[in-house]
Amino acid sequence: MNLPLMPSLSSVQPEPRPVKTSTRPPLIGRRRWLALAGAAAVMPSGGCAPTADGFPVDPAPVADLLGQGGAVGFGIWRGGRRIAGHGLDERLGSLSITKGFASLAALRGVANGWLDIDGPLTDCLPEWRRHPAKPRITLRMLVNQTAGFPAGAPQLYRGSPVDKGRVAIGLPLVDPPGSRFRYGPASWEVLAEVMRRRLRDRGADLGGFLHETMAAIGLTSPGWRHDRAGTPYLSTGAEFSVRELGRLGECISSLVRGSDTAGVRAADFQELARPTPPNPMVSAGIWWNRQAAAPGARGVEPEEMLGDARAPAFWQTACLQPSADPGWLALVGSGGKRVYVLPDRRIVLVRLARAPGWRDGGLLRAVTV
Repeated sequence: MNLPLMPSLSSVQPEPRPVKTSTRPPLIGRRRWLALAGAAAVMPSGGCAPTADGFPVDPAPVADLLGQGGAVGFGIWRGGRRIAGHGLDERLGSLSITKGFASLAALRGVANGWLDIDGPLTDCLPEWRRHPAKPRITLRMLVNQTAGFPAGAPQLYRGSPVDKGRVAIGLPLVDPPGSRFRYGPASWEVLAEVMRRRLRDRGADLGGFLHETMAAIGLTSPGWRHDRAGTPYLSTGAEFSVRELGRLGECISSLVRGSDTAGVRAADFQELARPTPPNPMVSAGIWWNRQAAAPGARGVEPEEMLGDARAPAFWQTACLQPSADPGWLALVGSGGKRVYVLPDRRIVLVRLARAPGWRDGGLLRAVTV
C-alpha cells in the first residue's frame, strides 16, 4: 500500500508545503546567521567558550558550514531549542537517513512483541528453511548489514521490481551471516518483507505502521519510494523536512540517554545499536564516532566508504573524526544530507543538501572545543 500524503493522526500538525527551492546553495555567513539567531532570540557569544544556551562553541561558523555547498536548509538545536536555522520546512528525499528511521520502526515491532532482535525469521520466511545458512540470519544482522547478502542495488533499484521483497529474500549469500559489513539495500528490503508479513498476519500493513511510527516522532513524508506492489522501501524513500529531521535526531538522542520514546524502548535501542565485530562504526542504520576513543583512531568519510566491502579489520579504528567527542553519531544520506547528534549535550545538527563532496570530519572539527 502506498503511504498517503500526510498522516491523519491529529497529534501531528502538518508542515507547510515547501516552496520550490533554488538550485543556488544558500551561503549563510556570520551576518546572515546573526539575523537568524536574533529572530530566535538567541545571541551568540564570541570565541570558543560555551554559549549561554550551552552550545560548546560559537554557533555562527557551524551554521555557516551547514549552509554551504548545495544546502537547501539546516538547523541547530540544543536541548530541544532551536539556536539557528534556515529553510526549516524545505524537504528533499532523505535517502539513506531512512535507514535510521526504519530501525526505530523495527524496534516498535520488538516492543509490541512481534519482532525479536536475535530470534529466527524462518517462521515468516519459509523459503529459507532448507537453506544451509539463511536460517541463522537475525534482525540484528539485517539492520547492521552483516547478514551476508550482496549490496543488491542493481536487483532492488533498477527496473522498478514488482515485488522487491521476493527479490530481496531470494538474493544469494556472499558471506557467512554475521561475518562482514556490506552496505546496500538488500538487508533493509529483507527487513521490509519480514515486517510486511508479520503485520499482514496481524491485519495491518507496513505503510500504515510506518505512518504510526512517523506520527509518534512528529514526522510526515509527502512521498515515499515503493515497489510496484506498493510496498515501501526501508533502505531509502522517506522525504523529511529539516525541522522533522531535527525531531528524528531528538528522538535518537533520548533513546541513547536511556529514555523510552515514540513507542521504542531505550533498552532495545541500545541493544540493537551496540557495536559488532564486523563493523563497530555502523549499527542500527547509524554511523557512530565511538571508535574515536580507540588507539590509532582514524577518520573516514561515510559517503566514500559505500563501494567495495572491506574486511572487518578496516573498521576497528574507523570513526567520523578522531579529535571530536566519541559521543557523536550521524544519520547519513547521499549528497550531504546529515543528522548529527551529541546525546549527552542534547545537540542536534541537521543539513539537507543535494551536492556531493560534504566532509563530516570538517564539520565535527568545527564543533570541537
